[in-house]
Amino acid sequence: MFNKNTPGPEPGVHTAIVTPFRGGRIDTDAFVRLLGIQRASDVAGVVVLGTTGESPTVRPGERSELIRLAKSVLGGKKQLTVGCGCNDTEKTVRTVKRAAQLGADFALVVTPYYNRPSQRGLLRHFITVADASPVPVIVYNVPSRTGVDISAETLSVLAGHPNIVACKEASTDMQSVTEKIRTVPLDFFCGSDTLLYHFLSLGAKGGVCVCSNIAPDLTCGIVDGFLSGETGAAREAFFRILPFLSALGCDVNPVPIKALLGCAGLISPEVRQPLCGLTEEKRSALLIAAAEAGVYVK
Repeated sequence: MFNKNTPGPEPGVHTAIVTPFRGGRIDTDAFVRLLGIQRASDVAGVVVLGTTGESPTVRPGERSELIRLAKSVLGGKKQLTVGCGCNDTEKTVRTVKRAAQLGADFALVVTPYYNRPSQRGLLRHFITVADASPVPVIVYNVPSRTGVDISAETLSVLAGHPNIVACKEASTDMQSVTEKIRTVPLDFFCGSDTLLYHFLSLGAKGGVCVCSNIAPDLTCGIVDGFLSGETGAAREAFFRILPFLSALGCDVNPVPIKALLGCAGLISPEVRQPLCGLTEEKRSALLIAAAEAGVYVK
């Protein structure tokens, strides 16, 4: 089914899209509206049901509805990646197969959290999932959330699997990131907006970005500019919006970006418990940082 030439995600920005809620339910109208903005932008793809999409609190039926909507609205114009990972290998396989059935182009599979397997356990987990997956797999490493960091050595082995095509790397240990990008034959995508330029300078192919929910073309300008050789202009653009990117970290993701989208009138800022909304003080500071970056909302 797969071979060493299995294509990975297109270089560029892949937006980690939020899941809008209203009154405790999925706000499908708002989700379609957000997808339409992404479709009309220069992003390479959209990632649904990732961390930014509050995947831990999205129910199975809601998952299917969100994937179907995304596939329908994007219509093949943008690549669709679906967050499928959990800390149960068999459940992950079932989730990946369902996402593929509903139209996912790629499965984003996070390192198992809480049970925190060894590197040997990580190998077995990802190989089992990749063997069973009908679509290419993107390994997702985010130690701050999972408590486990996939090593360069483990990634190098996984890179030999014909159905593992990329890594979304969200570690902030730049020494470790540098070693991975230097030695592992996979396409890397930055998973932390504040480190986007750093990753690009090391050879990453793009980013799975949160800020592109509200400013897709601004984000694409940085990534696409860098990839096309305009590194100086990309660096300057990145520095201009870096305070804004930092401000998006004023609370746990996706609380700040949902607050900002709410101020823009695109969605309700509602999040599901145990998350809760921004304080007024943080919201005001975020709006100021956004305006200073050229992102204007109400």
